[in-house]
Amino acid sequence: MKKKLIYSVSLISTILLLSLSIFSNFTYSPFNADNVKKSIAILSSDTYGGRLAGSNENLLVEELIRKNFQDNKLLPLNETYKESFKVTSPVNNNTSPYLKISYDDGFEENLKYGVDFKEDMINFKNSNLTFSKENKVSVFSNYIEVATDKGNCLFYLAPNNNFSFRSSFISNFPYNMMVLINTDTYNKILDSLRDGATISINIPFSTEEKEISNVVGVIEGTSNSLPPLVLTAHFDHLGTDALKNTYGGALDNSSGTSFLLELERSLSTYGKPKRDIIFVALNAEEFGLLGSKDFAEKNLDKLKGAEVINFDMIGSEGFPLTLMVGTAYKDKSSDLLKSIEKIAKANNVETVVQYENSSDHASFNDLGIEALSFCHADLSKIHTPNDKVEYISLDAIDSAYSVIEDKIFDSSYSLVTKFFYGKISLFILSILFGFLASAPFVNYFKKRKIK
Repeated sequence: MKKKLIYSVSLISTILLLSLSIFSNFTYSPFNADNVKKSIAILSSDTYGGRLAGSNENLLVEELIRKNFQDNKLLPLNETYKESFKVTSPVNNNTSPYLKISYDDGFEENLKYGVDFKEDMINFKNSNLTFSKENKVSVFSNYIEVATDKGNCLFYLAPNNNFSFRSSFISNFPYNMMVLINTDTYNKILDSLRDGATISINIPFSTEEKEISNVVGVIEGTSNSLPPLVLTAHFDHLGTDALKNTYGGALDNSSGTSFLLELERSLSTYGKPKRDIIFVALNAEEFGLLGSKDFAEKNLDKLKGAEVINFDMIGSEGFPLTLMVGTAYKDKSSDLLKSIEKIAKANNVETVVQYENSSDHASFNDLGIEALSFCHADLSKIHTPNDKVEYISLDAIDSAYSVIEDKIFDSSYSLVTKFFYGKISLFILSILFGFLASAPFVNYFKKRKIK
């Protein structure tokens, strides 16, 4: 009787555990690099117009991500998914761009926009300026600095006379305007100033104050005492210029955003983690890391002891995985960095460590929070209209995922959860069930043989 009870309990327990394993394995939807690339194609398309912080297209992406978090049943970190802040943002003022050289005799030469000159986006404190040799004009080998009582401007030679590169926007940049010029224009400005001409320039962009948002969602952990794992990526980029060129930013940073969203989608189908996993889609990185700065400062109490991993430019084949840490940590030991390096080595993923403040990890590092960025540091096409989805590599995405997968599961999930969501649980429990289920038949035939 006692043996039968033990057998029955064992069989029922095994059936329940096997059912749990089957349910876990069939409800879990693993990370898929194809989903990442499809998302990159959408975010970098003309529909979202370069996602410039402060633009309507940027707001559309905010809402897209908010709905994604909500649909996948993530919770807001604070009262709402969107955490708002204000920025100074460039806007097209719909004026006609010009660079005019005017002489006292009435002769006027108009240089061609997009061929002879073009604005760089660093700043638009002024949209127009007029100057002559009576003003302070400083000449250098590859740029001309102009200062007037109405503002200052820097004309600088475009590399290879190519105007496709667009800088990030920095509202407190020391120059009121930055203008790209070719070699002919550089010489023409200097010659005309010597001849007593007046030069007038108008750029079709101004600035306005805008309210924008980071988007934040949480997969809650089982413990309130453990510090969170924070996963971030910026979704903003550089918008559209006055020539209607869209800076779609497939690699920078539709890739990191799409990588983050696929991680979030996949993990939302997995078991409950030990600690909170916070997903932050950051805004205004291209304005000087403003979104990460705002998020880190507002949520500093919640981030004590946190590990922050940022994704910025994921998917360039032939590039090692750059682990970028802020300069504030250059002389500090980082357990986070050591753990990632160890995982990468075990997965045969080549890594390079750089100490730079050129992505959102720096905002956390500056506040004493361990943070780093994953990056495939391919700079050949970024900040140009040629940063397109066709250059994204699925293999490079999978390579980066192999590292973050081990980090997430090793640091944020219990052995029990990983067991039931792993294929090995199906194998072991199926064998155990088969053994227990067959036991009565084995015993029956043994008894008949004895008789």
